[in-house]
Amino acid sequence: MWTITGMHLPSPGDCYHMLMRRSWIAATLGLFAVAALGALVWSGHPRGATAAETAPGPPPLAEQLRHVGRDGATGMASWVGEGFIAERDRQIERYGKDEREPVPPPPVAGSTIDALTIASLGVAAPVSRYGLDRFGRLDVPQDRVTAGWHPAYSDMPGDGGATFLAAHYEYGGSPGVFFQLSSLRPGETFSLTTTTGEVHRYLVTSTIDYELADIDMGALLHGREGMESVTLMTCSGRFVDGTYDYRTVVLAERLS
Repeated sequence: MWTITGMHLPSPGDCYHMLMRRSWIAATLGLFAVAALGALVWSGHPRGATAAETAPGPPPLAEQLRHVGRDGATGMASWVGEGFIAERDRQIERYGKDEREPVPPPPVAGSTIDALTIASLGVAAPVSRYGLDRFGRLDVPQDRVTAGWHPAYSDMPGDGGATFLAAHYEYGGSPGVFFQLSSLRPGETFSLTTTTGEVHRYLVTSTIDYELADIDMGALLHGREGMESVTLMTCSGRFVDGTYDYRTVVLAERLS
């Protein structure tokens, strides 16, 4: 925790660590909404039964929804058991408390991302690779000038997939790499340069401030289906209960 002129600010990794905890909950709530819609649409009667005989009252949606999760392979809603739910509850309760061996990023195989350039914001930042910290959370840069990339969960530019980069809004009381990210507008461009000298350019399609609880981290990491894309994210909004209450998310698609 940092304190500046009486105002408390989060420690360097807090906003990202809180995001990873709450993004799973937000994603699950989104699936709950889908499941509720499906339950309301699929309301046929058993063969030979009348509506009066089969409509004793509202369906027990709360109990049904308790067993809806996300299939890790397809991203679709899937049925899960009480054991799965109990384990998830335990993980959330123990989040950031149980130490383990840190997980480094995978070894570099050929090229990697070297730099991020956003000319309109005056950003020319080095990009470093990160894995998981000693609490199993996505690790983050320990400075205000570096953008973080997690190659185990995000694609390499030029491979046709989705690339996700995160950087600090502020660090130690000084503006971070993404301090002005919210001012990036649709139609503006930025580029990613690889260690082999390739330059990949991207066109910004949207800049949106999301409430923390509304972030679906899985969707951000998977990007736009069938299109090479980049997502840039940082903290924003007010500092409340140990973290910022919004996230600025910039979506962009490949230009060249």
